[in-house]
Amino acid sequence: MSKLDEAQQRLQRAVFELEEAARKTEASNRSSTGGVRPDSQIAVDLESARTRIAELENANFAIAQRLDGAIDRIKTILEK
Repeated sequence: MSKLDEAQQRLQRAVFELEEAARKTEASNRSSTGGVRPDSQIAVDLESARTRIAELENANFAIAQRLDGAIDRIKTILEK
């Protein structure tokens, strides 16, 4: 067997091992995430997240206004 043949066999073996590792990784990812979600489910989840973000932003704004009011009242009291 020539050195070229040996190198070719090593290359083929390495490629096979890489492909096998990629298959195992893909299978592991599928089993840990329950498979790939369809686009429609991703869209629903995205819309739900956007709705939740809007709710949190509104709550944050209301709380910030209340805190600003409380701080102003405390400053007024301390200045007297």
